[in-house]
Amino acid sequence: MTLDAWQTAYTRWPLARSTCAAMAEKYAAVAALVALPEGAVQDAALREAARRWPGSLREAQLAGPERCGERRVGAEAGACEPERARGVWLVELPALPLWADLHLLLADQLRWRGAGGVGGVEGFVGQLAGEAAVRWPTAGLLVEVAGPQVRPRQAYRWLAARAGLTLVALNRALFGRPGPWDRRPGDDPPGSA
Repeated sequence: MTLDAWQTAYTRWPLARSTCAAMAEKYAAVAALVALPEGAVQDAALREAARRWPGSLREAQLAGPERCGERRVGAEAGACEPERARGVWLVELPALPLWADLHLLLADQLRWRGAGGVGGVEGFVGQLAGEAAVRWPTAGLLVEVAGPQVRPRQAYRWLAARAGLTLVALNRALFGRPGPWDRRPGDDPPGSA
């Protein structure tokens, strides 16, 4: 499948009510973390949030409680309303589908690393199965648009390309503000996928 085909499919793909409900649950769980007493209970809750929703702690830190609260309200509404295409969400509340998808992409990479992380991009793409296999392109396209290293930055870059966004636009949607994470050594020049 070409990148254009991935982008078209992405914008037409409905964001399921169950996904919105799961995101609302995430925002509630992350908001509750700050109320926990410091120590073993909070540490366990932090680890569980990071395991269930990879990247959620970074989102909470960088986007902040107010933005995350707004996202929770949007997720709760999305769980009760008719499903809408991701393209509609990208206009109305882009962080919701983008984070829902990024959590899954990061989890796929973590599973691969946990299983030994053998074979680079070819090994990573080759071991994907079920729904995970549908989230990722061929190894060749992944390297072309997101780079050769299986790491979180690759997941961000693949999501940006798939959603038809620049990496800077993706990061602004995810974190609600610009920052040093927008450009890193090794990123493609501005204007590339």
